Amino acid sequence: MMRKRQIMRSTKLLAALVAASGAVAAAAQAEPGTLSQLTPIGGGNSGGMVEVSPTAHDVAGPGTFNVEGTVNVHGLAPDTGYRFLRWFDFNPDGVCTGTTARSLPGNPTLTTSDGGAGALHFELSLGAPFVDGVSFDTVWRVVDLAGNTVLQGDCFTVTVK
Repeated sequence: MMRKRQIMRSTKLLAALVAASGAVAAAAQAEPGTLSQLTPIGGGNSGGMVEVSPTAHDVAGPGTFNVEGTVNVHGLAPDTGYRFLRWFDFNPDGVCTGTTARSLPGNPTLTTSDGGAGALHFELSLGAPFVDGVSFDTVWRVVDLAGNTVLQGDCFTVTVK
């Protein structure tokens, strides 16, 4: 009888640990709106992703928008330069209607490898109107140096924290 109670306690403890580990795993997943798949314009096998992570480091001033991000691409032309543009839309409804393209600070160029892949890390620090509590839609595009869009991300909504 004593052995049966120990097994029951062990089973309950194991179930509680499994449930707790599931809660921790759910909390560790990327926040919605921080990852966007890049898909080819006009077909093809190229692609990539943009991932942004808001930081607590207020570079542009208190309560402003500061993120670190990475753009990864694959299947593009080898040894070729690309730039990254983003559009903002302050009507956060999941439909990107922004009309003004903005480059990353310094307008960096990513040159792909011999295999057509590459990655670029970036930091953004934006002041007003990008202040705590403001939500906006954004879409990212990868363009060649002639300005032609080759990859485009999904529209996603970001809330400044």
